Amino acid sequence: MGLGIEAQALWLLIIAAAVAMFTKYIRLPYTIALVVVGIVMGALDLLPQMLLTPELVFHIFLPILLFEAAFNIDILDLQQNARSIAMLALPGVLLATTVTAVCTYFGFQLWHGGPDFSWGHAFLFGAIVAATDPISVLALFKELGVTRRLSLIIEGESIFNDGVAVVLFGVLLGMAQGEDFNLLSAGRHFVVSVVGGGGIGVLLGLTVAKVMSLVDDHLIEITLTTILAFSAYLLAEHLHISGVMAVIGAGLMTGNYGTRWAMSPTTRVSVSDFWEYAAFVVNSVLFLMIGIEVKIVDFGPLWVAVLLAVAAMICGRAAAVFCTAPLIGKVDKPLPGSWQGVLFWGGIRGAICMVLALSLPKDLPLRQLLMAMIFAVVIFTLLVQGLSIKMVLQKLGLIRGDFPQLYETRKGEVFALGRVQLELEQMVGRGLLSQSNYELLAPRLQDRVKELHMDLEEAAADHQNAVAEELHLAQERLLHAEKDGIKEAYLAGVISEKVMKKLLSQVDERLFSLETPTKKPSVSTDPKERV
Repeated sequence: MGLGIEAQALWLLIIAAAVAMFTKYIRLPYTIALVVVGIVMGALDLLPQMLLTPELVFHIFLPILLFEAAFNIDILDLQQNARSIAMLALPGVLLATTVTAVCTYFGFQLWHGGPDFSWGHAFLFGAIVAATDPISVLALFKELGVTRRLSLIIEGESIFNDGVAVVLFGVLLGMAQGEDFNLLSAGRHFVVSVVGGGGIGVLLGLTVAKVMSLVDDHLIEITLTTILAFSAYLLAEHLHISGVMAVIGAGLMTGNYGTRWAMSPTTRVSVSDFWEYAAFVVNSVLFLMIGIEVKIVDFGPLWVAVLLAVAAMICGRAAAVFCTAPLIGKVDKPLPGSWQGVLFWGGIRGAICMVLALSLPKDLPLRQLLMAMIFAVVIFTLLVQGLSIKMVLQKLGLIRGDFPQLYETRKGEVFALGRVQLELEQMVGRGLLSQSNYELLAPRLQDRVKELHMDLEEAAADHQNAVAEELHLAQERLLHAEKDGIKEAYLAGVISEKVMKKLLSQVDERLFSLETPTKKPSVSTDPKERV
């Protein structure tokens, strides 16, 4: 008697929890461990195939993954690296899709006796494997102390190239099914879908943030964000624009403006924890399924196609990174050669590729072949690239030998107590704490803050490189905040458009005058220059 869907889901959660606990004791990324366990389970037939329908995968799994990822992106950090991310996520994805498709198509043409692989199949495959999912390498980056800008670029590229790749997937699916394809019409649909979807998401995100400002109940606000994530996707899809971009836009607005304007510190933690858990469950299921689903694909007769798929994917990723890097250098801070190497090799494929693969129509010609090729690419990037990325970082000299753990610990403690101070003030303001109890608690808290600041200064003396990098990032962040203030002044009617443009130009000049993060910023005594 086979297991029901409920029992299968329960077993997957038990296995995911066990793997998560086990990876705490071994030096292996959680997602990679899940894939390995899934492969073993599939080979031993320990768990029947899950009934993952395209509707479940697209309408439930996808909004959760994308909303959580966008929710945790700092919009100021995103703005600072927007041009680099945009180049990788748009021209980079289009280039990766095209190069992968060309390599795949002509590879099949040279394969005597191989299947009749059309241009539609080639481009569909290229779009699916263009979506990156660096969840496993980002955790490693944080552990090893890789520079923050590089981590932000990889994370930001992943979120937005997911959106672009999914839209491309929808556009090219009809082509693979033999429908007539018009490049101009497809291009117009692509632009409208991406821009319209993002706009809908931003609007809904700001609207829900306004609603959340009227309440202070973490259960209600968790519910509102859940409604937002799924309604943004469904509404956009109903309007025939990108539901993926709508979810990303909604997540960005909620994670930044919603958390700052509408949520108390306690609610903010609760909402963040909820979405972290939701993404954990979905990722766990999908990465386990990557391994389990391998058993349904007969790779034996398809080994040529598998090798061809991996080779084409590598060529596509190389084109996306190394051909766009010179363009990035013209519009933003140049990407060092070592960073380009990490972007190339760290382009892991994972959950989004699986979502798209599992959503392929059952009647699609050569569906089984495409599934085998996509699974092969995902497994290769996870097990080969994912396990070797640390060695690549070491070879390229991107791992800080003296990682400032003590300094970061003290910073974290100071940050946490800052939240405590804010919560204490709000409790008094809302009548949740009497004035007498406030006067009892506040001095103790202030004394603790003073002690921590002294400890922080002592730790800073031993980590000058970290302090210098921190200063540089603070300078950038403050300049972007100044730009936001200038724009707000214009919108409020305080200054004219002419004055706004003049002031923004002055701030931009100061931004461009900052040194690259790879160099130690000079510490000026001039307060004007500091900002």
